Amino acid sequence: MDFVLIDDHPLFRKALRRMLWELSHECLVHEARDVAGALALLESVSCPDLVLYDWRLPDGGGVRGLLAIVQMVPESPVVVVSSNEDPDVIASALTAGARGYIPKSASSGVISSALRLVLAGEIYVPSATLGQRLAPAVQVEGREDLLTPRQHEVLVLLSEGLSNKRIAQALGITEATARVHVSDILHQLHASNRTEAVAKARRLGLLHQPAPV
Repeated sequence: MDFVLIDDHPLFRKALRRMLWELSHECLVHEARDVAGALALLESVSCPDLVLYDWRLPDGGGVRGLLAIVQMVPESPVVVVSSNEDPDVIASALTAGARGYIPKSASSGVISSALRLVLAGEIYVPSATLGQRLAPAVQVEGREDLLTPRQHEVLVLLSEGLSNKRIAQALGITEATARVHVSDILHQLHASNRTEAVAKARRLGLLHQPAPV
């Protein structure tokens, strides 16, 4: 099995590496300390069995880094491992495509069980947050950089249920151009269809303000 470990703390990487070896004695653990290093690493490790991602990294991390990782390896489960236990951050991570969120304060037994759960195809959420409402995070780090101004205009019209033809008419562009923008939005939000893209955009706070018509 191929595991990718993205964390800038050597001691924590060492502890996680040990847990991953316990999960699979015949595994390779590839390591990176930031998003840039992880993206370079994933050029060669194209479809890892599991990616562990620290929410705070030297070159930013957060939701922007997570989206970049998820988009690069869409078939691989990505799990956030972080000291940040804010429910809004957890919601943002899951919305962005994470298959789990593990607090660094968790015991080794809990972390190991959570990783096994994700490898089995499930999603892991910290037990402390199960009784809480994971509210959509309207202040998501870096959300303003996810879409271009034109893409945001298209997204707003998408949220109103307009077809590509109607979007093109509203913005004074060709239908083919509107189709390209919609495709780019789905890619940026890691969504499989228009409805899912609009739902994810709302959770990420991209549609929290009334859109210009």
